[in-house]
Amino acid sequence: MPLTIGWVQYNSDYAAYLPYAVGLLQAYLTHHAPENYRFLIPRVFAAPIAEEAQTLLAADVVGFSCYVWNIERSLALAAELKRLRPDILIVFGGPQVPDVPRDFLARYPQVDVCCRGEGEDTFLALLKAYERSRHTDFSPNPMSEAMSEATPDATPVAGIAGRDSHGLFYQNPPGPRRKDLEVLPSPYLMGTFDALMAAHPQVAWSILWETNRGCPFTCGFCDWGSATAAKVNRFDTDRLKAELDWFAAQKIGYIFCCDANFGIFPRDLELAEYAVALHQRTGFPGALAVQNAKNVSGRTFAIQCLLAESGLDSHVTLSLQSLYPPALEASGRANISLEDFERLQSQLRERRIHTYTDLILSLPGETLDSFISGYSEVIERGQYHAINVYVLDMLPNAPMADPAFRAHHGLQTVRVPSVNFHRPVKAKDPDGIVEWQELVVATNTLPAADWARARAFIWWAELLFFKPGLLRIPLLLLHRLGQLPIKDLLLHFMQAETPLMATIDRYFMARAKSIQQGQPVYTAVSEHISGGPMHWKGAYDGMLQLLIQDQQLGAFYIEAEFLLKGAFEHVSVQLAQKGAGTLFTPDSPYSPPQVHTLWQDVLFLSASYAHLLHEQDLPGVSYTTHWNVWDVYQGILDHQEVPLAPLQQRYYKPWQGEPWRLRSERV
Repeated sequence: MPLTIGWVQYNSDYAAYLPYAVGLLQAYLTHHAPENYRFLIPRVFAAPIAEEAQTLLAADVVGFSCYVWNIERSLALAAELKRLRPDILIVFGGPQVPDVPRDFLARYPQVDVCCRGEGEDTFLALLKAYERSRHTDFSPNPMSEAMSEATPDATPVAGIAGRDSHGLFYQNPPGPRRKDLEVLPSPYLMGTFDALMAAHPQVAWSILWETNRGCPFTCGFCDWGSATAAKVNRFDTDRLKAELDWFAAQKIGYIFCCDANFGIFPRDLELAEYAVALHQRTGFPGALAVQNAKNVSGRTFAIQCLLAESGLDSHVTLSLQSLYPPALEASGRANISLEDFERLQSQLRERRIHTYTDLILSLPGETLDSFISGYSEVIERGQYHAINVYVLDMLPNAPMADPAFRAHHGLQTVRVPSVNFHRPVKAKDPDGIVEWQELVVATNTLPAADWARARAFIWWAELLFFKPGLLRIPLLLLHRLGQLPIKDLLLHFMQAETPLMATIDRYFMARAKSIQQGQPVYTAVSEHISGGPMHWKGAYDGMLQLLIQDQQLGAFYIEAEFLLKGAFEHVSVQLAQKGAGTLFTPDSPYSPPQVHTLWQDVLFLSASYAHLLHEQDLPGVSYTTHWNVWDVYQGILDHQEVPLAPLQQRYYKPWQGEPWRLRSERV
């Protein structure tokens, strides 16, 4: 009689992905012994635990694929299954299962077996051992006394850990990694997900796509390199093209490529070209997000341009994580050089391709000054689009999670509820289940008070420079025209004692400290479009909403003009020296009245642009200035020199939607 296998791979609330991990296992089992197993439809969407358990009671074995967004729900479901059917075999795998799960198994008796490493061969061997012993006291470790007597010719199941027939913990050595990945069948091409897709015809599925396995890097904050032992092995190119054809035929809107370093192999460019050709011919896939190879090369640049210009991956990540050498060394991180970073960013900008830069807060060795200096330098080297800062998240199998590493660097952590940004704030879970992240909120070199200041600085930079960027135009002009450091300009506002700026800083500091006390990273703010609260990226979103609701934007710009007065005067002197040759002569374009009008125009456009960002659907809006401020600003964004001139201009937006590029005409 065939074994009945159930699967659980819960999605996060970010997207509806087909459950690739358990799909690989089912495809492998079907390929090797189709007559030995039958499969229940995988559980991927959260429902009340009591209902979920009923759908799996027919299973002999249930396999769970676990990560940070689903581990608590998976454990709760496993406990309910064990309560209803103590004889059911519960198997846990995935990145959230510790490499040495002794304490994990002791804490969660509902889990029978933990699997580590590549799962296809391990799970098949585990099921064979289970079939041999299902009429005895089951222990999937054939080296235990009971199993050795029952199957004296059996060999240990590599890569598993559990409790033997005497209740004692055991852990078998891992098996060898597969180099011949072509023998692993594709769950997409085998029809593994047909029943699941038929059961949910209304779902717009997203895809996890794997073209290789392995990562040659060993970043201390990541569990990727440690999990795959560095060597990178490839799937067959023809198989991958066939999968792309399947994605297009299924009208898949979004593909997330699971490779750690897409572009590391020459054939990756060929795959990108194939995906682009499919997209242009059929409209699908709608998007293909890749994580680029860490080392910059002509091939990765070509792939980035190809995907971005075709619309498959419109934003390119340039990951630095830190600019501070001691932090990079402590994290085992080898960065691209800043010169290569600047050159690649410039090349992509010339192709009109947006980039964003990733940094990590709380890396060991980082200080408050080094973090603020590094963040500011990224802007000064031309990153005007976005900097994404992630708080260091302690993954159970990352090198930094080692107790000795934690102690050496004084890593202090807190558990916070796991939420996704720009997603609705969910009602309380009916089963009271909360998924958690373990965040590092202080280190030996970044004590708790400094961590909060660094977190507040990030929100200040978002509020003033990025999005919404209330002072993006004057800050950029002051930096580029007067060579004023971005760091000093941002800190000037952060440390200001004017009433409104001080209120903003207190708000940011309170939010930072609330994270240190266990509140979510992302801020819940009301959403005027959907009418319900949303988790947005940061406290700057909440502050912008407060400024608008309390009608304080005008007061904000009055204080900003006061705080920037000295900087305006300093740069005006520099402009006069470069322009008329004498300071502020009556006929000079840089005479005091003219200069006053220049900075008025700068602040006026900043306030107007902030209004447009908030009210994006306003069409037919126009603004008239006495200087070509907007053109100079756009030139800075494009790294082109546009001379500043007293020129009356009308800027307008005759369309609805985002106002990133206004049209202009001379009055």
